[in-house]
Amino acid sequence: MKLLSTLVAAGLIWSITCSLSHAEDSGVEFRADAFIGRQESYHTYRIPVMVVTGKGTVLMFVEGRKNSRADSGDIDLIMRRSEDGGKTWSKNVLIHEEGDKAPIVVGNPVAIVERDSKTVHLLFTIWSSPNGGNGLYYTKSTDDGLTWSPMVVTADDPINKGYSDKNFLKGFGGSPVVLGVGPGNGIHTSKGRLVAPCGVSWKVDGKGTSGDGIIYSDDGGKTWKAGGVIPPSTEFGVGEPTVVERSDGSLMMNMRAGGPTGAYGLGFRVTSISSDGGLTWSNPVVDKNLPCPACQGSIFRLNDKEILFLNPAVSKPGEFSRGARRNLTLRFSADDGVTWPHSLMLNAGLSGYSGIAVTKEGKILCVYENGTRDYCEKISVVQVDRAALVAPKTAPAAEAPKAP
Repeated sequence: MKLLSTLVAAGLIWSITCSLSHAEDSGVEFRADAFIGRQESYHTYRIPVMVVTGKGTVLMFVEGRKNSRADSGDIDLIMRRSEDGGKTWSKNVLIHEEGDKAPIVVGNPVAIVERDSKTVHLLFTIWSSPNGGNGLYYTKSTDDGLTWSPMVVTADDPINKGYSDKNFLKGFGGSPVVLGVGPGNGIHTSKGRLVAPCGVSWKVDGKGTSGDGIIYSDDGGKTWKAGGVIPPSTEFGVGEPTVVERSDGSLMMNMRAGGPTGAYGLGFRVTSISSDGGLTWSNPVVDKNLPCPACQGSIFRLNDKEILFLNPAVSKPGEFSRGARRNLTLRFSADDGVTWPHSLMLNAGLSGYSGIAVTKEGKILCVYENGTRDYCEKISVVQVDRAALVAPKTAPAAEAPKAP
């Protein structure tokens, strides 16, 4: 706790803990704001990804959007650390930026904590608004995020003209043109494979298409390879995948989904299964147990038998709007995601992108975008106890009949 004490003394800790007075707070042990817009030289913070290191430090990665909330423009990759389980957070640490004030986006982080290790792996994508250049970067930390290894280009990088392994993208088939990871958590499988969910687009016979898949590393992050791409569907499109290892060792991808020609409108999540470590995937299917607007979600293994899912649980087919993203709900499954018998609403208001981590003490941490007028106003963290999540819910009392 020496670093935390030093940061507090130097005024480098943000600690904004909200009172637990709302109806949805039942089961929430604390709620704290980690990032608030228009602070530390950034207009908006978005796309939170959170992990807990082997030592118990909580790391959060976000996109720091300089001039607006827009997905394009001058965007940097920022990190904050917490050494008290997410209650208080350090000031910004710059992970990577490109081109000074140029409209270059650095974002879509994917973080992977290596099992039984101090290593945190981090991948992210960069692209340039004017020319559409795209590159994939990798770095790692072995000291709880205090320092990071030199950035390594793992795929084509037309922005910086850096090292490029052209066989890497060809592994997806066709003629790949764009690769983007996440955003969200990757996994370190029981067999030792590092897996990062990704989206890839390519051209076949001059026709453009896109899909979700993985990249993976079997040598601790030294090299990354193209995994399988989920078979395309004529009924819906997919994007922003999140992945979990099931109890039998298979992988399950859980994806945002929309209509066949766009990213919006389906109203539910879509899943696909791989039994060979992500090299091939089953045909994707709609999971109507998981309502979802056009938004990212997060899936995470809690323990050997149980997994969690978090998203704004609103089903509005055909609609994409800021108001459609609300009712942030944490769900629990004890059968590898076949059923979700328990749920807890964490935020009934506007809620956007989210993530899950678990502390060394077994407490569930959920991070999510939220706000009063816009879900991009701030990024908050709540801690939930598993017992509260699975406890039987009491039905509301019936309204007494009115006198005639």
